This record gives sequence, C-alpha cells and structure tokens, in this order.
Amino acid sequence: MAFVCLEACYQEGINIVGVMGPKPDHHMFSHFKQFVKNKGYNYIDYSDLKSKELIQTIKDLQVDLAVVCSFNYKIPKELLETTKDGFINLHPSLLPAYRGANPYSRVIMNNEQETGVTLHYMSEEFDKGNIILQYKCPLEKDETMGTLFNKTNDICIKLLLSALEEYEKRLLPSIPQIDGDFPNAKNLDDNETLIDYNKPASDIERLVRALNPFILASTFFRKTIVKVMKAEIIKKHYSTEIPNGTIVDIKDDKVIIKTARDCVALIIIQFGSQFIGDSKDFINFLQPRKGERFY
Repeated sequence: MAFVCLEACYQEGINIVGVMGPKPDHHMFSHFKQFVKNKGYNYIDYSDLKSKELIQTIKDLQVDLAVVCSFNYKIPKELLETTKDGFINLHPSLLPAYRGANPYSRVIMNNEQETGVTLHYMSEEFDKGNIILQYKCPLEKDETMGTLFNKTNDICIKLLLSALEEYEKRLLPSIPQIDGDFPNAKNLDDNETLIDYNKPASDIERLVRALNPFILASTFFRKTIVKVMKAEIIKKHYSTEIPNGTIVDIKDDKVIIKTARDCVALIIIQFGSQFIGDSKDFINFLQPRKGERFY
C-alpha cells in the first residue's frame, strides 16, 4: 500500500516534504528507502519514534498533514502532535470492523460478503481514530488475499487523492467510530495457517484463498509439508468412520480428501522443495493411494 500510494501522490504532484519508512531491521527497509530516494524525496531515517531528534526533524518541516500506509509500529503521541492537522491512515477494512494487521485474510475466512477501505485520523490506539471517508467493495466468490490486496490498493489511491484534494479547500470530516463488538483482524498465528480436516470443506477452501499468495495454507503428506494455492470443494459424503484427512478417491486429475463436511481437492500445490504444480502433477509424481492421509 505504501508503494502504490506514494507513487500515486508522486504522479499527482502532491507536495511531500518527507517520507519515513520501516526501521532499519525490517526486511523492506532498503527496498523502500531506495524507492523513495529514486523519487527525489527527503527520506527520514530513524530508529526510535520517540527520539527528540526525529520529533524536531518533523517539526522543522512544518508539516500540514501526515499520511500513513501499512506502517507496522504504534505511533506515539509526541509524533502525532508534530503536524498541523494530524496523521491520517488508510486501513483496508470497514472500520470499526476488522481492526488489526490482516483484514485481507480475515474477511475471506469469515465469509464476509463485502469489505472496503477506511481513511481515518490516527489516535494512540490502533485503528480507532475518527473516520474521514469509507468505500465499500464486494468480496467475489473466488476472492483471494492477492486479488483483495490489489482491489483495496486501488481504492486506497482514489480515497487518498480525493481526500488530499478536499484538504486543499477545507478541513476533512471527522466522524467518531461507533462502539460495539466487531470482528478483529489480528495477524494469523502458525496454527491458523494449517489446514484442519476436522472442519468443513468450505472452511478449508476459504482458508486457502485467504492466504494465497502471500502466506499460503499448509498441510502434511508423507511427513512433507505441502503448501496449497488453490482448493476445490467436492460435494461427496463418506462414512463418519473414515478419519478426516483420508484420501477417499483418486480421479484422473484430483485427489479427493474427506473433511468434516463434504470433501476437498487440493488443486495447486507445492510439495516440499520437490515441485510446484497441479493435482495431476501430484498424482503422477507421488502416486498417492486411497486410504493415505493428509495431516
């Protein structure tokens, strides 16, 4: 999001007086810094968001408004107060629903019918600041984390440029978020990325889409990890005495695996470090047998 929004602001000629990226120990630090410097922008290095040097640097720039995209650190009050009209943040969900680091996966896993992007003011608490603008978009039947990432990035650009154009004329709206019990979008832990065959096939298929292509759902076969990029629900029922995860049938191009409800076929996979391919490759390469199990 940071790359595409900065590129959009660059193309529109927005007056950007400085850019901060991740900390030096972040895996994207060098890549993002070089991207910023290639645009000719003033790149601001730092290691501590509360440092007096950083706070003074921002104050000296006489910033009107700060824009935040995909920033993974909590911004302290001292920094939030360095600009004339605050910090605004782009969040890829319809706040207050799905506050947190990974709304992309969570909305797909939870079978939501729509999501969107929220532009909001930043407060000291993550994703709880007053709302400026929101834009809704449907979740398609075949939506993946990747397609949703692209879709919301496009919306982010439009919302941001629209808001900055409005800001040239007047202060932006500021609508408090409503209270209530809303679904959370915290990062997934490792166990959540593992396929659980004791769940319905529909849950497994959504999990696979929700993690494709940046995280990927995992399972094990013959003690080897299998990464799954695409899965298909198979509407077949087998005896409850057959353990879930068991291969119950093998077609020409599909391995049919029993789940808690219906069956699932793993269509595009990576088998350890041996190959990436479709289920037909899996059948030809490994010659799986009925009765073997995925774990």
